[in-house]
Amino acid sequence: MPGRGGRSDRSGEEKIAIMMSCNLWRARKIMVAGIAVTLCAACAEVPTARDRLLASAEAIQRLESLIYDYSYEGSGSAAGSFTGLVRLVRPARGPSLYRAELRPSPSWDPAEAGDDPAPALILSGGGDPVAARDEALARFSYGTISGGSGHLVANAAFAVLAEFTEATPFEAELAGEFELVSQETVGGVLCDVLRGTSDEFGPARVWWHIGVVGDLPRAFRWESEDGSGALAFEIRRLEIDPPTSPEQLAIQVDLTGPDAEQVFEEDERALVPGVPAPDWRLPAAEGASLRLSELRGEIVVLNFWSSWCIPCRDLATEYGAVSQRFADAGVRFLALNGWESAEADASRTLREWGLDVPILLHAERIAADYKLISPPALYVVDARGDLALVGNPAQDDPASEARELERVIRSLLDGGG
Repeated sequence: MPGRGGRSDRSGEEKIAIMMSCNLWRARKIMVAGIAVTLCAACAEVPTARDRLLASAEAIQRLESLIYDYSYEGSGSAAGSFTGLVRLVRPARGPSLYRAELRPSPSWDPAEAGDDPAPALILSGGGDPVAARDEALARFSYGTISGGSGHLVANAAFAVLAEFTEATPFEAELAGEFELVSQETVGGVLCDVLRGTSDEFGPARVWWHIGVVGDLPRAFRWESEDGSGALAFEIRRLEIDPPTSPEQLAIQVDLTGPDAEQVFEEDERALVPGVPAPDWRLPAAEGASLRLSELRGEIVVLNFWSSWCIPCRDLATEYGAVSQRFADAGVRFLALNGWESAEADASRTLREWGLDVPILLHAERIAADYKLISPPALYVVDARGDLALVGNPAQDDPASEARELERVIRSLLDGGG
């Protein structure tokens, strides 16, 4: 039958085919438009390094508590090798509180350990009260930051990631320039890797690993631009908001039995001229060992130093001149080296600095006894074994430090000390 316009009607099959073709064309057009919208949205949602830092800072600030296992490996100015467990509480008000385990204890001497497992140093802090239990020395010490006992938790930086305790995490990073460079897996967790620079401890390259899920930091790397130090910190396992209270962070001590700890109230333990110098035994660079009490009857100068420490180098020049002036006066000058990585050559460094005095190693083992957080430091012990000079921290002016050292030595020699 003729239709309108003089055209004949199409068959039912032709109409269905045309409709299907039109619908397919529309579907393709919608699909292409949808893909374009999706791609544009995806482009807009690609996070920047700043986005990841902000997300991580927010995730940290939402934390109430956490527990993590960690590993720390450092060299040079960041020398150390530790593993352990950290418990941390972020109260609604006040500073974050922590309990941190460092294994092995820095005061541990593996040469005397035999087959015994490496002992730990347990630290508790975050607020004004601080405490430390050193399994290597069977010692428990406590005090307050305001009372001068900050040295008790000087090693906490090896275990407690600062961003977990700060009120505004990543403040320095957000003020700098970082880029999102790759993704890596840390402790079984996929992480975005952020790379940037920092001047907080001198010019350095920095890497952060931020978990793709959960947004919490999982690893941190730092390398000084001048090669003086490097570190790698990694969280191997992390529990978010486990039931933990500040009271559970207290350190338990054994005050009875054969393994009872010695207990020291550090705020009350004086380290000033006139008190006995803490005794110690340290290995010498030549291979033997030396005990301070074996030098009773002599005036002894103790110089704590590290090869990466620029103020130590500056002090060594002045210190060397003083040691030469008293070379024949019966004064014993000792260079107590510590906080070094295994590859450091203390003897070569001291020669390069122009200082020719006996070197004792692993001085970090006795740092707590001398309330020392980091080198340089200078002490004089008189012939009776008492402290005559406590240069901790050392003066900013090495020449003034050397003049004071010479004055004290002359006073002891003139007075028969």
